[in-house]
Amino acid sequence: MTQNVELRKLTLPALTRGQQSSLSLDGEARSLEFAFSSEMPVERWFGDEVLSHDPGTADLTRLNDAAPLLWNHDPNQMIGVVESARIGSDKRGYATVRFGTSPMAEQVMNDVRAGIIRNVSFGYRINEMVEAIRDGKSTYTATSWSPLEVSLVSIPADQSVGIGRSETEDGRDVVVRGLAPLEHKEVEAMTEAAAAPVVDMSAVRAEAAHAERARIETIRSLGERFEKADLARQLIEGGRSIDEAKSAFLEIAGVRHQPVVEGAADLSLTDKEKRDYSLVNAIRAQVTGNWKDAGFERECSEAIAKRTGKDTPGFFMPMNITLDRAAYAVGTAGSGTTGGTLVATNLLAGSFIELLRNKARVVQLGAQMLSGLTGNVDIPRQTAATSTYWVAEASDVTEAEGTFDKISLSPKTLGARSQMSRMMMMQSTPDIEVLVRNDLAAQIALGIDLAALSGTGSSNQPRGILNTSGIGSVVGGTNGAAITIDHLIDLETQVTAANGPDSNLAYLTNAKAIGALKKLKSTTGQYLWTGSMVGAQSGTPGEINGYAVARSNQVSSTGTKGTASGVCSTVVFGAWNELIIGEFGVLEVLANPYGAGFNAGSIDIRALQSVDIGVRHAASFSAMTDALTA
Repeated sequence: MTQNVELRKLTLPALTRGQQSSLSLDGEARSLEFAFSSEMPVERWFGDEVLSHDPGTADLTRLNDAAPLLWNHDPNQMIGVVESARIGSDKRGYATVRFGTSPMAEQVMNDVRAGIIRNVSFGYRINEMVEAIRDGKSTYTATSWSPLEVSLVSIPADQSVGIGRSETEDGRDVVVRGLAPLEHKEVEAMTEAAAAPVVDMSAVRAEAAHAERARIETIRSLGERFEKADLARQLIEGGRSIDEAKSAFLEIAGVRHQPVVEGAADLSLTDKEKRDYSLVNAIRAQVTGNWKDAGFERECSEAIAKRTGKDTPGFFMPMNITLDRAAYAVGTAGSGTTGGTLVATNLLAGSFIELLRNKARVVQLGAQMLSGLTGNVDIPRQTAATSTYWVAEASDVTEAEGTFDKISLSPKTLGARSQMSRMMMMQSTPDIEVLVRNDLAAQIALGIDLAALSGTGSSNQPRGILNTSGIGSVVGGTNGAAITIDHLIDLETQVTAANGPDSNLAYLTNAKAIGALKKLKSTTGQYLWTGSMVGAQSGTPGEINGYAVARSNQVSSTGTKGTASGVCSTVVFGAWNELIIGEFGVLEVLANPYGAGFNAGSIDIRALQSVDIGVRHAASFSAMTDALTA
């Protein structure tokens, strides 16, 4: 028995769906037919959405009236026309399209013929939906919907579900009717006067607005990271989803063979939930086995486990939890000894993963972070360009093709260990919470940072810049040499002469080397160093010879060259956006009460994070490893 009553109206924008279809053009044909829609469910902010393909549900009037064939849903890039559309007996929508004769249409048609473009999408509006409750989750089946246009698209859909989606901002009311199977006892309890459920539409609108703001901010951040603000704006204005945007930016970065998914540890949490997450509570619950006071933390771990298909004797930690908790100090504002007043102090803000990255100096300098990776990644790179030749009349041009290889990233696991004392475990104050998170993030971040600089590429380590074959090298002397401005010029020349990128060029060295650099003078006695108080706080205390200098004592100051034993410093110069750090999987935390701290009542904490590191072009970096600074 079913219930069918009008419940409410939802304000929905125009939507798009995309999927990989079979596109092929034979010979000189300019027309082709392909499947553009199906009844595959897609997750929306209001529940799972299904487009019914039953007779009479899809209004194909617009498509059968010479609807446009677009490129990437851009109304300004019409590449053809829809000649006809139909719903097949297999409950799929099929469209026959014909390409136009514009240069853009010719280019896309040729790419289809070559098998390069295989992805289709379509825009549509929903007029009426039926809601069904299954296992406590709403599924909305569109019983009246209208396709508006068909597009060929460059951004592939999420292959695990076969579809992608995005939304534009213009909204319209959609009638939603309840159609939920009821249990026998529920049917008996129903009365003629049964009221329709009350829906808080203001909350629904607020949730939708929050999701849209998050979409825009995430895509804008991707644009800044990849230095593609124009593309980010196009994706935002085109209503593309976060998944589609990630695919687009990774396509530009040259990433292949990698399903792009939302970070498995980036849970969709409200701001309050992010603030309320307690790492200390999770550790305490895992040690005692009593999750009564850490139910939310357990739900987060279970959600991440479900996404990744992994189990752990510890727990998985969300990477987008907010570090914005107030630390309370006992005492009055004027005295720390009189007691009685709680003074709140905001320690820091941002998510756990951003804190982690802020501690990694190579990331601050511009290294590209690829998050949410789930399998091995290949990044193609061109190693030699095609040559050109001047030729005589009627002579053949010498064949000289460009050559390519690839960077391969595969998970390498970094472990960090820490301890929490018995007294810390007994505390539940926000400052203890921040201290524990900060310590954990710092250890992981510094491990990644060190590997990016000097990882050996063996013994389970990633290969860092200094052990990458082909980087530039500047030699001080047989027994090292005091660093000079000429050495710096040589480091810069190594990169620029190899046609290294012009962006994100900077030095990275240790405190001793920076002390030596600050003493360098011009022939007129002027110091060459230009200081920066603002930069000093973030680890980039100044500039020399026109380039920023970052400070990190993870850069060695104890190298040996000839008779100079344990006193040689390393100086690295390069285009730091050529360094790629891939993050695989999630952060796994395990607490052990029976470890080295058992006798003192302390808890051993182990954290595991999988990453890998690659350098796009070795010639983008150069190093001097025998600078005498002591």
